[in-house]
Amino acid sequence: MRKKANKQVIPFLLVILLGLLLLLWARTVTAEIKKTGRTQNLYTTTDRVNCIRQYGWEVDPGGETKRKVVIPNPLDDVYREYNKLQLPCGFDLSHYVGKGATCYTYPVLNFPYKTDERIYVNILVTDNTLIGGDCMSRALDGFMLPLDRTLMP
Repeated sequence: MRKKANKQVIPFLLVILLGLLLLLWARTVTAEIKKTGRTQNLYTTTDRVNCIRQYGWEVDPGGETKRKVVIPNPLDDVYREYNKLQLPCGFDLSHYVGKGATCYTYPVLNFPYKTDERIYVNILVTDNTLIGGDCMSRALDGFMLPLDRTLMP
């Protein structure tokens, strides 16, 4: 009787395990599609503002500024620290060392904490694709936060 029960439990456990693996795979694929869909084709200010909005920020499109940057090869101390801020958001600047990017900056309209200073969102774009970003203040004693607002303290 006991052997028969074991024969029934093993297929059941295998089905459960297979279901969990499929769920994990589907979640990974969905996350990649979501990330790719919201980070590519950033040709216009409207495209970039919509992309930033998906990370939880409302910004002033009329305040857009841009500047060219080059991701150093190898990453220097500043960019290594900056990359630590990128990794939880799904970005990794080490894939872009030696390459140029455009840094677009926008004034933030919905910063959740009271502050007297202006807060900005920066995004790094290469080939019309988001490769990194942050939310920051320009004050000497300022701060820099991940682009993804859900990762804020």
